[in-house]
Amino acid sequence: MNECGVVGDSRRRCWAMATAAVACLAGWPAVAAAADVVTVTLVGGGRLTAPLLRQSDDGVVLDLGFEVLRIPAKRVLDVRAETAGEDGAVRAATETDIFRTGRLEAREVPELVKRFGEAVVMIRSPGGLGTGFLISGQGHVVTNYHVVENQTRLRATMFRAVAGAGADVKGFEKVEFRKVKIIALQPLRDLALLQLDADEAAGRLPEPVVIDDRDDLRVGDMVFAIGNPLGMERTVTQGIVSSTTRTIDQMRLIQTDAAINPGNSGGPIFNARGEVVAVACAGATAFDGLAFGIPACDLIDFLVHRDTYLFDDSQPQNGATYLEPPFRPEMERPVAEPGG
Repeated sequence: MNECGVVGDSRRRCWAMATAAVACLAGWPAVAAAADVVTVTLVGGGRLTAPLLRQSDDGVVLDLGFEVLRIPAKRVLDVRAETAGEDGAVRAATETDIFRTGRLEAREVPELVKRFGEAVVMIRSPGGLGTGFLISGQGHVVTNYHVVENQTRLRATMFRAVAGAGADVKGFEKVEFRKVKIIALQPLRDLALLQLDADEAAGRLPEPVVIDDRDDLRVGDMVFAIGNPLGMERTVTQGIVSSTTRTIDQMRLIQTDAAINPGNSGGPIFNARGEVVAVACAGATAFDGLAFGIPACDLIDFLVHRDTYLFDDSQPQNGATYLEPPFRPEMERPVAEPGG
């Protein structure tokens, strides 16, 4: 019998109750305690696994056995119960129309690149090259409008992993898609929807990306981009969110300091969970650490209403077009003569 009136394994529970009481006296948020052991992923990638005492909008309180640790919400990236599935999904990705949304488990960047890197493709046209990313198992690919602007002959290059011993990747092989179809164009939001040919894509498509549908990106959140700057294939750059409310030419954009260069356009910008939060669209060539992306909410709106922006072969670059107002010359006014 110990000082709490319990024996054996109950001692730890007694200590947890006592420390929870101390937490309440210290002014920490009092919400229903969870008995589960959880893994808390911190901003920056660090992880802690411990029993969860409290969780609220202000943060989480963990029992470390010898002390109580309070972690502010702004430092918490993810809280996952140890009983979660092994596929890395806290909320399973849901296929919505031709794209997937969901909430994934936070992982290290190399793991996320390994999982979704194959879904990033290079888009080539007679006018140049850019980046795109696979959003469905039917071969639908998203890129920027300016990557395919005034072009109808497109090719896509996918970099498929070649399995080595065990779970290792031996290398990559290029898979060329020569029959890329334009499905929809939205010039005002700089978005385009393409589709790979079914015969060329048969049995060779990797797992499509998952799009963030919560619009909960915060300034300071870690993000990374995968693209083909200057044709340098499968380039990964990392940074943070600099602003979520940057407005340029009446367009709301996500600003980041992750390097975005010519060739990155149309590529995905991922959060620390591997969800696409923006589509890379612009970078400043004269400054470092100044790049922009189209928010995922605008991408979802474009995909849901893509019938509004369907591509027409008879009008290759159709879409919303604003005409200049008609010219109306000023009426001539009579000039008063001297003495008149």
